[in-house]
Amino acid sequence: MEPVDFDDLFFDPDYFSKEHWAEVPEPIRKIVEQHVAARLPAKILAKLRDLHARGIPIDSDPAFFHFGGGLAVRNLCRERLGDNELAVCCGLGGDWDNCYIGVLAAIAATPVRTQAPIGRQPRQLQFSFIEPEL
Repeated sequence: MEPVDFDDLFFDPDYFSKEHWAEVPEPIRKIVEQHVAARLPAKILAKLRDLHARGIPIDSDPAFFHFGGGLAVRNLCRERLGDNELAVCCGLGGDWDNCYIGVLAAIAATPVRTQAPIGRQPRQLQFSFIEPEL
């Protein structure tokens, strides 16, 4: 792990999650990220990309709260990379509680595909929280 840039830390509450997630080898990260992104509802993906575009930390949005949507995201991550496998990649702090925001940040930063995928669409995740009216 690289030394902590405290300027980033004070402006980005998602910093440590992103750093832990970056320790996972890229091919594995891509598999997990694609798996999660394919199963998030379009409305949630749009919210995630909007947060990223506006520079708002993902961790600050109730949709991705630890015990709400965050729990569903962590379970999706576990479908592709188990807790023990993640710990091997990241060592201390290598658990989904400390990495799922990093997964979401990577998804948010990925450019939107302009062409629809061919074949059967995966079943989307159903979030169990109520979003406030805007």
